[in-house]
Formats: sequence, structure tokens, C-alpha cells
Amino acid sequence: MAALVFKVGLLTMKTAAKPLAKQFESFVMGHPLLRRNVINVAQWLHKLEVGITRGAEGKTGRAFVGDMSEEKAVELASKVVSEGFLYGMGVALLVVELNRKNKEDSAKKEKEIAEKEQIKDLHERHLQTEKELREQLRTLSKQLHRLDERLQFMEDKMGRRSSWLPSWGSSS
Repeated sequence: MAALVFKVGLLTMKTAAKPLAKQFESFVMGHPLLRRNVINVAQWLHKLEVGITRGAEGKTGRAFVGDMSEEKAVELASKVVSEGFLYGMGVALLVVELNRKNKEDSAKKEKEIAEKEQIKDLHERHLQTEKELREQLRTLSKQLHRLDERLQFMEDKMGRRSSWLPSWGSSS
């Protein structure tokens, strides 16, 4: 049941990520220091994109890449912030799910180890009990043998079927 609630919670967070990304984007773009930093990242991404495009076209050598206009930089920066937030949210959800799964797996392994240990203990107790029973059987066998020898001795001394011995199913 807890796993189901957890999964529903993750799906809810995933669904809410887009509107949250928009709010995060508005916050970042409204904050002067964060806005300047994000615009710098957007300008850097623009230069990286131009370099990759030139390389893909087979153009070599260094070329001057000018900054984007403020409007385009803000547009790219807001896209970067929004996508970065969504990516971060996805990674966070993945890490949470992975941690939960690892905890489940480790609990399962611990349970298996405990069960194996319990089986091992039961087996050892079984072997010990079997050993004790064999020892008791040997002792009883020795006692029975001594009793049989005494009975034989008494029968030899007193003669067969003495009056003091009960007759068990045999007639004298």
C-alpha cells in the first residue's frame, strides 16, 4: 500500500513539475542577480552551439561569435531555467525512487540472510539432538544388554523358569 501511495506521489510531482518550472522561471527571470547569471549561461550556450554547428559543417579555425541580442538571450535563458528545473526534478525523482528500491532490496536481502541463519541454526540443533538421541540409544542398549546378561546369569543359577519370574505367554 505504501509503495502505491509513493508512486502516486511521484506521478503527482512529475505532473506538477511543468507549472512549477514556469513559476521557477518567473522567479529567476525577475531576480536581477540570477537573471544576469542565467543570461551569461545562455550567451555561453549560444557560443557553444555555434561552435558545434561550425564543426558539423566542416568549418575549422576560430571564428568570432558575437553575443545574442538581449531579447534572444532572455528567451534562451528562460528556456534553460525551465528545462533545467524539469531535468533536476526528474533526476531528483529518479534518485528518490532508486533509494527506495535499494532500501527494499537491502531489507529483502537481510530477511533472506536471517532466514538462512535460522535454517542453519535449526539444522545445527537437529544434528545436536540427533547426536544426543544416538548417545541415549547407545546407553539404553548397553543397559539392556547388562540386564539381559543379569537375567541370563540368574536363570543359569536358579534354573530355567523360576517361580519368582513371571511367565509371559509361555507355559511351564
